[in-house]
Amino acid sequence: MPNAFPIHNLTMANVRAEFEGGFARQNQYQVNINNGWGYAKDGVTVPFLEHLKNSDLKAIYGFTWDDNTKRLISLSCANATLPSSTYATGEVKDNFQGVTEEFAHTRINTDIDFSFYVDRDYKVLMFFEAWMNFISGGNSGPEDLNEPSIYDEERAYYRRFQYPKHYKNFSGFSITKFEKNYATPEATDITYQLINAFPKNITTTPLQYGEAEVMRVTVSMNYDRYRIYRTTPTADTSAPLLGDSTLGANDLSTNTTSTAPIA
Repeated sequence: MPNAFPIHNLTMANVRAEFEGGFARQNQYQVNINNGWGYAKDGVTVPFLEHLKNSDLKAIYGFTWDDNTKRLISLSCANATLPSSTYATGEVKDNFQGVTEEFAHTRINTDIDFSFYVDRDYKVLMFFEAWMNFISGGNSGPEDLNEPSIYDEERAYYRRFQYPKHYKNFSGFSITKFEKNYATPEATDITYQLINAFPKNITTTPLQYGEAEVMRVTVSMNYDRYRIYRTTPTADTSAPLLGDSTLGANDLSTNTTSTAPIA
């Protein structure tokens, strides 16, 4: 017989006792996009940030990549999904007669969809358009070769892709799930940090006559893997994460961190 717990009567009293503090709510979260794009060969220049500063494109994009824009994007996230993963498996039928077994061989992280409200200046929309444009936008700065720009009307145009380390955000894309008591000492939250994230697809709300609705842009983010950080009242902020002494509190934009049982 399995070692099962005794059958309990479900009452409000024992539910409150077991779930001290209540259940987690799905509408308390925050999405953050910070600097995490790769450096150029000089170890100082970040090609994507230089792309955003390009004088010829800045007027088109209409925003400056600063703390105000980061906060706007964070507050504009209408819905998000926490990362999920699955295993690709292989079947083995020869170990035991008449028995089919499955064994995991590859962990697969599925794309995540985010929906953002679009402000009336279209800064949120243009940030993701700029990111997509940088990935395969051809000539994006004076340091590039003499190639036609995406906005050049006089010459033929083609797409030249950037190096993945330049357009993938290694550590700056994160989702924090918290509760209403986030400002109290006993609060617990979890942060999912997407590693090497980049927008794979963007879709805006269909435009149509009729009842006015707030415009949204839906972004499908691809990523290589993710880390989980769980912050508790007794968390040791100096402890390494995932057993790697090079990973710690400095990997997150906040001042709190803790252990990460899943990578």
